[in-house]
Amino acid sequence: WRWNLFDFVLVFFSLADLVMNAVASMAISNVTAARIVRFVRLIRVIRIARAVRAFHSLRIVVFAIFESMISLMWCLIVVGLIIYMFSILFLYGVTEYVATLESISTAPTQEMLEYYGSVPLAMLSLFMTISGGVDWKDAMKPLVHIHWTYQPMFTFYIFLMVIGVLNVVMGAFVAATAAVADKDRDVIVKNEITAMQDYTMKVKAFFREADRDRSGLLSWEEFEAHLQVPSVQAYFRALELDVSQAHVLFKLLDRDGNNEVSLEEFLAGCLRLKGQAKSLEVNMLLYESKRLHAKVCELMDAVIVLSPELHASSGSALGKHVRNVRSPASTSLA
Repeated sequence: WRWNLFDFVLVFFSLADLVMNAVASMAISNVTAARIVRFVRLIRVIRIARAVRAFHSLRIVVFAIFESMISLMWCLIVVGLIIYMFSILFLYGVTEYVATLESISTAPTQEMLEYYGSVPLAMLSLFMTISGGVDWKDAMKPLVHIHWTYQPMFTFYIFLMVIGVLNVVMGAFVAATAAVADKDRDVIVKNEITAMQDYTMKVKAFFREADRDRSGLLSWEEFEAHLQVPSVQAYFRALELDVSQAHVLFKLLDRDGNNEVSLEEFLAGCLRLKGQAKSLEVNMLLYESKRLHAKVCELMDAVIVLSPELHASSGSALGKHVRNVRSPASTSLA
């Protein structure tokens, strides 16, 4: 819906552009109208953003910028407060120092006032020291004339901002970009396909290593012998398969029961059996158990109906047995 809204805005400004051009063509010498025309024409530039949809990486960057706006505002507030506090601290020292001087025309004093002459100047100077606008050693030098303690205080400010705050801000933007990428449908599909391809390549490599006779079929003996190597066991666990139940696993892979599995069987079985049991698989097992129990009950009822002689001779015993069959299963499923 966001792209639809964006298209609506573009169409709206295009119509406004047509209207303004019509107004301008009427030779109306209105400065305000002319400014509006220039502004609307400037809006045409945002049509370039329509191409963002066609470029995956560019789309992620643009969305990450928009998603980070709120975080950016909070980061600006935090950074601004820290810079403001240190500006007040340094400006207080400069004010007290200048008040004791008979003349402020000396070069060190003028340099001091150039960096810390007022609160806005002090904040600008401190911001420039952490953003590359000025060397922080040059900004610290005038403060050393006041007292030597300003040197460690200024060094602490640089350490706090560069090593601490700015890295946290950078981490917030990286996290926002990762969150946008995780929510992007194309990224999810691409990552899933890549993970599936990587897993398939690993399973095929394991199969080829275990197939020692190069027959294209993996027997239980070859499978068991290959799993005796500790490094192979670790690699098998990396495939999210349980190596402690190797024989049971091979039986599940060998669906036709010929004690051999082909590459296709092995790959399909590993994809089916990797990891822990999922909720869907557990619920499917419960569903099949309920369905099987219902079939057994129907079969027992059919036996009673179709065997009148057996029913007459041992009806009570058989009925009791049917109730016993139904009752425990129903209780366990409930």
